[in-house]
Formats: sequence, C-alpha cells, structure tokens
Amino acid sequence: MGNKFWEKVDKCKHTNLVPHYYEYVSCPTPECGGSEVRCNDCNVFITKCGCGYNNGMSGWPEKRWRKNKYI
Repeated sequence: MGNKFWEKVDKCKHTNLVPHYYEYVSCPTPECGGSEVRCNDCNVFITKCGCGYNNGMSGWPEKRWRKNKYI
C-alpha cells in the first residue's frame, strides 16, 4: 500500500461502510473479541475490539493477515 492509499484513508470519514461485510476478529485478551468492517469510499479495513488491543486500520483484511502469518 502506497502513500496515496493512506492519504485517501486519512481524508475519509469512514461513514459509507460496505454492506454485509462484517468479520469476527479474535483478541488475545481473555473474554474479548471484535469486528472488522470495510469502508466503501477508501477501501480500508477497520478493526475494533472491546479492550482496544486490536483497534486499527489496514489495507488487508484480518483473515489475509492470519493466512500469511501461519504460512
């Protein structure tokens, strides 16, 4: 992901989310979990969990990170 991608993400308000895209995200904190949504305008994946450990944005979905992590 280049700087143009992140410039677009920084300017975006992330209010136009992709309909029906909702992924569960596990968290290493006991009894915590979260979700991942995707912005339709800037294509960033937004991850949030209850404790804040997994809060962040990425150009890759969480399942792609997991797949590459274990290869």
